[in-house]
Amino acid sequence: MRTLLRQFGRAPARILVSIFALALAIGAIGVFAIPSISEGSIHAIAADDGLADIMLVTTPIDDDVADKISSIVGVASVNRELELGAIFDGERRTAFVGLEFEDQQMDLIGLEAGRLPQTEGEVVVSTGFAEVGDLLTLTDPIDRGAELSVVGVGNTIWWADGNVVFGELDDVTALTEAGGANRIVITASDDNIESLRSITDDVRVVLTDAGGRFVDFPIYLPDGTTPIDSDIQQISTLIGLLGVVAGLVALVLLASTTNTLITERTREVAVMRALGARSRPLRRRLRRIAVGITAIALLIGLPLGVLISNLIARMVLQEFVGITPDIGVNVVVLVASAVGALLGARLVAARAARRVTKLPLATALRDREGSPYGRRWSERLMASAPFGNLSTRIAVRSASHRRARSIAVVAQIAAGVGAAITIASLTTSVNEFNTATRNSWTWQSVTYARAYGLPFDGAIVDGDPDSEVGIEVDGAVADWDIEVYGIIPSSLFIDPDLRDGRWIEPGAHEAVLSAGFAERNGLVVGDMVDVELASGVAQYRIVGTADDFNRAVYLDHGDLSSDLGSPGAANVVWSSNDDVAAAFPVSTSTSTITGINEEDGQGRDAIVLIFGAIGLVVAGVAALAVISTMGVNLYERRHEFAALQAIGARRRRLRSLVTRELIPLGTAGIGLGVIAGYFGNRAIIGSFEASNSLDIGAVYAVGAVPFVIVGTVVGLLLLAALSVRGTSRRPVAITLRGAA
Repeated sequence: MRTLLRQFGRAPARILVSIFALALAIGAIGVFAIPSISEGSIHAIAADDGLADIMLVTTPIDDDVADKISSIVGVASVNRELELGAIFDGERRTAFVGLEFEDQQMDLIGLEAGRLPQTEGEVVVSTGFAEVGDLLTLTDPIDRGAELSVVGVGNTIWWADGNVVFGELDDVTALTEAGGANRIVITASDDNIESLRSITDDVRVVLTDAGGRFVDFPIYLPDGTTPIDSDIQQISTLIGLLGVVAGLVALVLLASTTNTLITERTREVAVMRALGARSRPLRRRLRRIAVGITAIALLIGLPLGVLISNLIARMVLQEFVGITPDIGVNVVVLVASAVGALLGARLVAARAARRVTKLPLATALRDREGSPYGRRWSERLMASAPFGNLSTRIAVRSASHRRARSIAVVAQIAAGVGAAITIASLTTSVNEFNTATRNSWTWQSVTYARAYGLPFDGAIVDGDPDSEVGIEVDGAVADWDIEVYGIIPSSLFIDPDLRDGRWIEPGAHEAVLSAGFAERNGLVVGDMVDVELASGVAQYRIVGTADDFNRAVYLDHGDLSSDLGSPGAANVVWSSNDDVAAAFPVSTSTSTITGINEEDGQGRDAIVLIFGAIGLVVAGVAALAVISTMGVNLYERRHEFAALQAIGARRRRLRSLVTRELIPLGTAGIGLGVIAGYFGNRAIIGSFEASNSLDIGAVYAVGAVPFVIVGTVVGLLLLAALSVRGTSRRPVAITLRGAA
């Protein structure tokens, strides 16, 4: 500790910069804890809420059907629920959910205020929709003017991302004349995916025997997963890659700082060697400097890592699920960060200590450059080349002589520039992807039924030339969840960009697949494809592939509606204007293309904020690394600068010298960073495409490049000015004497 305190007295600014940069890097490495913190929080909430393993939407069922389902092998518990789209107070559209409160084992409501319903006409609402004591008037689906009293405020994890009103199942059924529950939630004894699919097949048989059927695609949550686990993993992987970059840059920074601090003690070590000290104990003392700096950085960085991981986990869960997680700590990540940082410090310090203790005593005691310029053939070649005036030649000589230092500066600049451009390119790619998925559609507004199944009659918009009906449902192809569209083949609202084949024809059981999805699953025009729907598996012939940047299958509306058990019916209306002229028989939700773009923008901004925060940490660590490396460079050249000052060089001349040295290094670093940003963006987008079996499209943010370059150049110029200012303050006589 005394050794470290003495070093701090000699170079406090350099040590503080290193400690701060290392702490930032260690904090950035904490992003690896985001998956465990996010999943731990959401899984804990899921356990408290009783999140089901299987969610099935059916035609109305009664108690007898529920009893038969509960007796299926592998079923641990069953609850009936009713979910309808409803309108309250004439304009407030939301989900109206009926639960069996007395026998509720799944989708348990976590109350924030009030209590659960106990008598008819009492409801619980989600946060922000109403307050305890408020009265709500149900105006749709049955316009009876029924007044409902809010007795509680709370939610479950399943409905956490939207407004919802909860009531007793029998009360909601009576109020809406729904005919019975339309949702079955099941907890399985064994929650692996094979077991869940087997249970679903058995439930389908029970429903068929009772004259019922599924009206929406089954939702499985195997092995204790939640609906957003995959999203969290993907986002965390991306953030983790940026954290790795921060860690590597910090390691280079630690190496530079350690090398400087140990090099500054060259003469002191030489004196001790001359007095008989052995090399091994000396190297051990020198290594303690790096380990001490790292230990102090850990005291700051580990709490910072906990803060960063929890902050980002909270942002992710609030954006995607609408819940606020508890504070979590991943001990494994903390221990691994600490051990990795200390081992890294030990390794980088060992090399510098070995070099110092092996210098010839005469060279070390003189405290001068141990390897004069011109000893290598490349340096002699550089010395003979015409590089302009004296300052330029000195700058070239310094950069070529200290090759390791120059390479470090270039790598650090490249890391910062590459991180900035990668973040900008990812933002652009996500934005373009959101736009590209709708490029094939020409509608201006879309109206969805809030009821399950296909509640619209196919003739609902007959006579309206600006609208047409269609189907949008979930399905599966080759174990991939996929969007299924039922479209009138002559539709005016889609212009598919076909990459291969042709468009579908009516009544032929033909399909057009997303080109990226088809390519990644080995599906080509002419193949038969099995599409798993809510009603079962239907087979279609692939006649074309669409370049739609999506994971979708396009089918004839008549074929799909028949396969779903409701010939001619629909659940969506597309329109060429904002006003749909149709008398909808159920509660609906209409969105315009402008509103959808605004929602996409809000989601994108949240992701950009998360990525930008980590990118800023990476760029900050890289900047501090450059500062530290330049400090090492200036220290090693202190005699050179002192000699220039002695013969009359002003601070402006020294600043010009350092600037000319930074120009080629900065140019190389910026160039490599621009290239790294391009390939980094493509690599990250490519991994997302492969893991999701779709096309996203890597778009390079060309517009961001000038801003990143200008910012980097300005930063380097400021660095040159500040570095020279600090160096030129030391008395020339003391520097030339080599005194401590």
